[in-house]
Amino acid sequence: MTFTGSSAPGPQQVAEEVLRTYGVALTGARRGRGWTNATWLTDELVVRVAREPGSADLLRERRLVGLLPAEVGYPEIIDAGALRGREWVLTRRVAGENLEEVWPSLDHTARARAIEQMWERAGHVHRVDGAAAAPHARPRSPFFPTSAAEAAARLARLVAAGALTAEQARGLGRALDRFWAALPGAARALNHGDFCIPNALWNNGDVVALLDLEFAVIAPVAIDLNEVVKMAFGPEDADTGERAPLRDAVARIAESALDAAGGPEVLVGYSIMLEMWILQTELAHEKPDEADRAEAAAMLAAFAEGDGGYFAPLLAGIR
Repeated sequence: MTFTGSSAPGPQQVAEEVLRTYGVALTGARRGRGWTNATWLTDELVVRVAREPGSADLLRERRLVGLLPAEVGYPEIIDAGALRGREWVLTRRVAGENLEEVWPSLDHTARARAIEQMWERAGHVHRVDGAAAAPHARPRSPFFPTSAAEAAARLARLVAAGALTAEQARGLGRALDRFWAALPGAARALNHGDFCIPNALWNNGDVVALLDLEFAVIAPVAIDLNEVVKMAFGPEDADTGERAPLRDAVARIAESALDAAGGPEVLVGYSIMLEMWILQTELAHEKPDEADRAEAAAMLAAFAEGDGGYFAPLLAGIR
């Protein structure tokens, strides 16, 4: 395919050319989920294309995937490259459905099993040799400040925007002081880095794969553990009550993993910083997700109290 004009082709044009090379038409492909990459699924193939020209995440992820054991379930990579300034990766399609898409149809028992199986597969990511993985992981996650000064500046911006009170910022600052003090003693490992149900595949009642490691980072595994804990201990919707039935399974995971993850202060610190990023992102968005914004604000307000916030019942049971 020949592209003319001064503008770079969009992800769809790149996906079309990649699939054509393998004798597959884009017209029958289904759009997949993804916010940093555009994804198309055919009967046998999946192509992901960077939304932004110049992004180097997909080829870096391809190199990292070569270190993952089969137990992670990551799909077989057929080919990868850069076309018209956009990176792309072509994988064999794994039988199954995106876990986020089927989640509403699962009962509480199936959801708890899914979380346990996701964490089991994540454990194989965490056990990858960190020195070998480091050149192919992100040098830093966009979600987490790398210094106390950077975290304090983010807090100050949220106060200036009216999203936090000065008193809440002081409480969060104290929790982050404890995080920075504990961080040097925490073991570091390869984290998935965006560990959530949209990045898992579900087939015949089981999680069969973890996907999309473009945010993988070397850090305490509290980064991944926080995502699991929030699934069960985050703010509860009184109308649905979906989190409470997951708490026993998540408590078992946390009890087995918290020490290796760096302990309560590291877990809480990463959670605070992630919610700060979410809140700041939603505040800057033209059409913010009000549910995400409200949840992040609630999480931060609770953490500012200094007792572990929404995670307090879990941490009290472990301590």
